[in-house]
Amino acid sequence: MRLLIYVWPLPCTLLGIAIGLLPFLGKRSVIFRRGTIGIYGPGIQRILRRIPIEGGAAAITFGHAILATDQGRFDASFEHEWIHVRQYVWWGPLFLPAYAINSLWHWIHGEDVYLDNDFERQARKFAGF
Repeated sequence: MRLLIYVWPLPCTLLGIAIGLLPFLGKRSVIFRRGTIGIYGPGIQRILRRIPIEGGAAAITFGHAILATDQGRFDASFEHEWIHVRQYVWWGPLFLPAYAINSLWHWIHGEDVYLDNDFERQARKFAGF
């Protein structure tokens, strides 16, 4: 059963690792915490700042891979991102389309695609934000 926790979301984890290790991102650091791999650095910060939410993103999760702008933001957002890891364990590779559909639903209803997204609400709730 423990193996399934890593295998089911593996395509998303590999996507996150691939993004985090893109050669043009320059210097980066890797950290392992609670069964996740965290990757952070200036190149990742440039990518995350372009995510279309106010101020960009401090971190983003793909399966068991967490990309963050720097170690401080990785540490500060870890509990929130850990909830997303748990969501990936449940949804597996279906998480990304489910997240997008949920955001689209909220956009159609005139709500915020990020703040009102049910996956984000759950992560904020259980991470204590």
